[in-house]
Amino acid sequence: MLEFLLITVVGFAVGVINGMAGGASVISYPILLATGLSPVSAAVTNAIGVTPANFFALISIRGQIRAMFKEYAALIYISVVASIAGALLLLNMPPRIFEKIVPFLLFAATASLLVKVKPHRGKRHAIIDKVGIGASGFYCGYFGPGQGVLVIAVLARDASRNPKTLNAAKNLVVGVTSAVSNVVYFFSGQVNWALAAALLVGSTSGGTLGGRFASRVDPLVYKSLVLTVGFGASAWLFAKYLL
Repeated sequence: MLEFLLITVVGFAVGVINGMAGGASVISYPILLATGLSPVSAAVTNAIGVTPANFFALISIRGQIRAMFKEYAALIYISVVASIAGALLLLNMPPRIFEKIVPFLLFAATASLLVKVKPHRGKRHAIIDKVGIGASGFYCGYFGPGQGVLVIAVLARDASRNPKTLNAAKNLVVGVTSAVSNVVYFFSGQVNWALAAALLVGSTSGGTLGGRFASRVDPLVYKSLVLTVGFGASAWLFAKYLL
């Protein structure tokens, strides 16, 4: 019962931060590992538990979702197809290989918060957008934590996009992409449904709150939290699986 409550609280925090910016699932992933789950089981359980946060973060702009989907439809489709490929690779790769890779993935996902994005526009950058979103979609299916940061970094490169709606667009892209890859996970036999449910309960309420207050919180607050936990967890994983 205490474990369920702890994961619910963690899910709430992840939902708030993901609703505001993204990257917070680097917090819940190592905590799931600490409960005794294997790296693959923790990855798929984490994905299923935190995905609703992205959709609930859109409640405050629900009247704009249809238009936003049309605007980003091409990128969403690319991301979805790539995520299915990533999910299939995850579930068919020997667990020992994934264990060796996951510390690097978590470290890279955390470090992506430090990348400064310079806006550009033009046809060449539209191609870069598609490649970047495709890569983030594959990453979503294969691992997941930090995808929101990668997506918003790609979207923010286009100077013609409205900065005020970028976070909502990120939540839409990540939400749809994760939902599709989750369908693959459902039949994997790797999901810990009790912990996924605890994350889901926390992340849905947290995501709603994060979406409403996305523009009211200093980004340094949640960035500092994600960076601290992410780098700390990366060091723990390096020691656990590589030393």
